[in-house]
Amino acid sequence: MKRALITGVNQLEMGEGKHPVPLENEVVVQVEACGICATDRHIFAGVYPMDFPITLGHEYAGTVVEIGSAVKTIKVGDRVAVDPNVVCGVCDFCRRGNVHLCAGLTPLGITRSGGYAEFSAVPEQNAYVMPDSMSFEAGGMLEPLSCAIRGAQLAEVKLGDTTIVMGGGPMGVCLVQLLRISGSSKIIVVEPNPVRQKLALQLGADIAIAPSEDIQEIIWSHTKGLGADIVFEASGNSGVALTALSLVKRGGTVMWFGCCSKFDSIPISPFWVNDAEITIKGSFNNPFTHSIALDLVSTGRVNVDALVTDRIPLDRLLDAMDHGNFKDAMKVMIMPRMQGNTQTKGADNV
Repeated sequence: MKRALITGVNQLEMGEGKHPVPLENEVVVQVEACGICATDRHIFAGVYPMDFPITLGHEYAGTVVEIGSAVKTIKVGDRVAVDPNVVCGVCDFCRRGNVHLCAGLTPLGITRSGGYAEFSAVPEQNAYVMPDSMSFEAGGMLEPLSCAIRGAQLAEVKLGDTTIVMGGGPMGVCLVQLLRISGSSKIIVVEPNPVRQKLALQLGADIAIAPSEDIQEIIWSHTKGLGADIVFEASGNSGVALTALSLVKRGGTVMWFGCCSKFDSIPISPFWVNDAEITIKGSFNNPFTHSIALDLVSTGRVNVDALVTDRIPLDRLLDAMDHGNFKDAMKVMIMPRMQGNTQTKGADNV
């Protein structure tokens, strides 16, 4: 089978790999669509340390072509979306219900071979059967959406909250839609790209501003000088994470949702956090939220098809590892079965 193997920092080898053989509790998925995540680009660039070689790709969906002898809930021909996070089930974190913090976590597309290939072996419990009405691209988007759901849950959004989302990429716009259906009365997006601003407004944001503007003054004008109840940092930029602290109201919450570099740090005043009773939270992974994402998409409550702007064959993965080649894109999808050096743009599904 064809697969893309990351052999080192900024090194990608396209070639033939062994067709996966399922263990008794696994299914083999013919990959139809696999999204490119910022984490993939960070691993490729060496920002996110990883053991090589590895076939990346953790946002994917496809068709089951083979099942292991012990598989009970999935059959050949099922269309499935993949939750990449494979947990051990026996460590202290797993046994206390914190499976996302699993000491033996081995995610597909991170430490196990993932979706940048024609076929992938997936544990039965990590494959979610999709309705026929759901596109494979939407199935690939369930993983990022499920992570956004976790972030919204931890932030404890309440009816009437004023919320800010710093970053209007795919994760930011997923958050916007979740905030809208969770009852946020005002959603403000901070995003420099006008294309992304427009999509955020179409999918539920009330206001979109650029970082080059006087953000604090604008936020103050829309919040009676108080700041937002909840500020989500969804850009993965440590400078933006610092700015988020200046936009939250007293008693509010800052959710550091984006994945900043592990080597970055920012200054925080413990006095101010104490005096203003600020809550600062992080959100990692997607524990028990993949099925929620599937339900929200299949019922039309959240639109993820609109976030898929580019579809390219596996042979063009190296191009896509440089975000500059797709600067106006939202989500770029690798389509392993697409032939040739082609590219298709997503329709306006808003």
